[in-house]
Amino acid sequence: MEKNLPYSRALWGLLLAFAATAVASISLQNILIWPTVILFFFAHWKSKQKITWPRGLFAWATLAFTASFFLGALWGVDPANSFRTVFKYLTILLPLPIGAMALGWKEIRKLLLFFTYGAAFCALVGIGKHFFLHEDRISSFSGDKMVFGGMLMAALLFQILFLKDEPWMPWHWVSLASLGWALLLTQTRGAWVGFVAGAAQLLWKLQRKWLLAGAGLLVLCYFLLPPALHERIRSIFDVSMTYSRSNPYGNASQSRLLIWAAGWYMIEDHPWGVGQGNVEKLFPQYRPPVLPEPTEPHLHDNFLQICAQNGWIGLGVYLFWIACYYWTAWRFKPRDIFSGNLNRALLCVFSGVLVWGLTEYTFSHQFMNVQFFLLGLQACLWKNQPDSAETV
Repeated sequence: MEKNLPYSRALWGLLLAFAATAVASISLQNILIWPTVILFFFAHWKSKQKITWPRGLFAWATLAFTASFFLGALWGVDPANSFRTVFKYLTILLPLPIGAMALGWKEIRKLLLFFTYGAAFCALVGIGKHFFLHEDRISSFSGDKMVFGGMLMAALLFQILFLKDEPWMPWHWVSLASLGWALLLTQTRGAWVGFVAGAAQLLWKLQRKWLLAGAGLLVLCYFLLPPALHERIRSIFDVSMTYSRSNPYGNASQSRLLIWAAGWYMIEDHPWGVGQGNVEKLFPQYRPPVLPEPTEPHLHDNFLQICAQNGWIGLGVYLFWIACYYWTAWRFKPRDIFSGNLNRALLCVFSGVLVWGLTEYTFSHQFMNVQFFLLGLQACLWKNQPDSAETV
């Protein structure tokens, strides 16, 4: 953090507090992140210091991705309903002010440590609730169990990096065990698969010998898990669907397949998008008869949900945003080993979230705050490395 910037200590304290409590509560997220951004702007205005905004393709793609939500709301079926909730997507712009902060890789590392510490604490509380309050699928202090699983997935990937860097630290091992155990107890299958995908990429970069050990540990854990989790794991591979001309939905082994079919029919009828907040409103018109729920808040798939609410143009912008991210992250040239590993860990978390997003809409408010906070830190890492391939 820039020492000559007014309120730099307060800014740093707010960032640490947000990182430590991000997994715990959506309310704390909102209480902490927006004052941080406002204080950042006020400090620069008071000191008359110029803000060095992130630049480059990914920054412009992020702006375009944000705009696609507002455009989808404008040309959707009920703009008034859309604009009641679409403003939460301004969170997507958080990489820009956070990326503009003068944070070195040591400060970014500390923020990620606080994030994993906070996640590990929530994990231990969740494990306690499982055994003492008999919760089958644990959640954090606030928020959904599936969102909790995604956050634990991200924290667990960062914990692998810290364990590689400091294997002698006992807290890293305790944190790794608690995060992994809690991730299992959320029973969030998409986050499980996302973690495996992200961990494979990360270990291939950090320590390829650990890949075999990790695969063996996964196999061993399967045989040690209780029957309920066995069934949950086996259900990942149980994919089947029957339909006919008279019944285009038919039946399916998993309800998400029917939800995706309904989403596809909605997209066919509304190629320009229905607008934010209107998927749930229109879903009863496309609801498969065998689904017990009268409606669904989202389509449990990032690509389908964005296409349904923002239209085919919005989906194209989303794919462009993903391509710009990977292009920028892969071209990053660090000046030291750890900043390179830090960039790779952030990239692997992004990949894990993409995989998780195949079965979940990850742009829920609580997780979106975390994802774009992490992207802001990565943008800061890119910007403050003079040897990087691109000034972001």
